[in-house]
Amino acid sequence: MPLPNFLCVGAQKAGTTTLHDILIQHPEIYLPEIKETKFFQDNSKYKKGLNYYEKEFFGKWNGERAIGEIDPDYMYFEYVPERIYKHLGGDIKLIFMLRNPVDRAYSHYWMSYRRGYETETFERAIELEQERIKIDEFHKSHFSYIDRGFYAKQIKRYLRLFPKENMLFIIFEEDFLKNRKKIIKSILSFIGVSCEVELNLDIKSNPASIYRLKILRDFIYKPNYIKKIGKILIPHKKLRQKIIRTLDKFNQKPIKPPKLDKNFRKKLLFTYFINDIKELEDIIERSLITWYTF
Repeated sequence: MPLPNFLCVGAQKAGTTTLHDILIQHPEIYLPEIKETKFFQDNSKYKKGLNYYEKEFFGKWNGERAIGEIDPDYMYFEYVPERIYKHLGGDIKLIFMLRNPVDRAYSHYWMSYRRGYETETFERAIELEQERIKIDEFHKSHFSYIDRGFYAKQIKRYLRLFPKENMLFIIFEEDFLKNRKKIIKSILSFIGVSCEVELNLDIKSNPASIYRLKILRDFIYKPNYIKKIGKILIPHKKLRQKIIRTLDKFNQKPIKPPKLDKNFRKKLLFTYFINDIKELEDIIERSLITWYTF
């Protein structure tokens, strides 16, 4: 059975879903049907072992040269790099998609808000963050607006185990938005597949949205007894997940979130992120001046 030879490990809200939807078109690339397997992050899945990982997510592999997985939680959770190294080895190719951490935090907030997890204002949510993310894995995952933006800290955990030449750093604003064709070719070359394949690059997955029906939103994202009945009526897990994804997409209506106040943006940048950004510039050997100039 195959195992991944490349991973995109994050960051969350930095274009990873769009990247998945582009790469999955390529005939030489195998990606699981489910974008985020959570295997190396979710302890309950990890305990099932590597055989489960192979069979559950890579069982349909048909000889594709590049085998990968895209999961933005892999960059954030501190224990993941060692698990990846243990099971996939030190030669795996790693892709990091990096977005202005203030914009990433605000986008993350709106995702949690529209899914019904978040009820506070963005400003209040930032004040509560450190207290919240200590509660459990759920809170750490959904309310880590600031904490997920310390990219240098997270990348250094990977640099302790993996060679830098096996890492590709992509800046969301400059590379993925403005120069998508060029950066996709760089990614294809990096993971060792043909750059000549025609792919639909005009994709924007997971646009900002709100839910039309809150009751349907809560059914999808919150624990409830109907889900338990659904497992009995539709025992096939992947079919069940496909139905849920279809319902989720149908229930969304595009919106444009209110613009983040310029003074609060500046406060977040210089209170939390500026030192990490400066360190990140040294790591990736690239200027990020557009992130901290107004």
